[in-house]
Amino acid sequence: MLHRLLVLALITAVTAAVARPYAQAPAASQPSLVGAWTLNKDLSDQPAERTGGEGREGGHAGQGRRGGGGRHGGGGFGSGGWGGGSSANGRTPEDVERMRSALRDEMQAAEHLTITQSGTTVIMTAGDGRTTRLSTDGKKIKDESTKIERKTTWEAGKLVSEINGLGQGKITETYSVDAERQQLHMALHIDAPQRKTTLNRVYDADRK
Repeated sequence: MLHRLLVLALITAVTAAVARPYAQAPAASQPSLVGAWTLNKDLSDQPAERTGGEGREGGHAGQGRRGGGGRHGGGGFGSGGWGGGSSANGRTPEDVERMRSALRDEMQAAEHLTITQSGTTVIMTAGDGRTTRLSTDGKKIKDESTKIERKTTWEAGKLVSEINGLGQGKITETYSVDAERQQLHMALHIDAPQRKTTLNRVYDADRK
């Protein structure tokens, strides 16, 4: 009887040892955005290109199209097109100006990005020193200076960040990495009350 119990205990221990690596195996690792990146202007959309139509949905940039100077730095989304303009919606003039300034920053692609990550926190620093913090676990992060709130998650190997606090519309940034070409792709999806559009940006990895 004792021998039988020992055999059963041994079988149970071996089975648990074999199964444990599979039970504890983490989800497939997400691609890393970490690095220093420089905007490829030839492959990136300019805001002025999207002043008409619904814009281009999906796909990578890379058509070599370059627009002229953006109007007000916002490609037609400066005020009325984004639901701003006055205090009629309960916004103060300071709120309107804050939203316009934040939207201009959003529409104007950073010419250089440095991305670092610690745990679930991703920090993106633009060449002019502007810093954006993202929490990849879906935790909302609010920038008290701009009042912009971001909720970020990984979706099918892409980092998707939903932005709130810029009026009635919705803005989503989607980041993905092309490891073969050593490029960072960012798609800026804008769903405003009066229009929808997508701006694609491509960044090349800095040479080490």
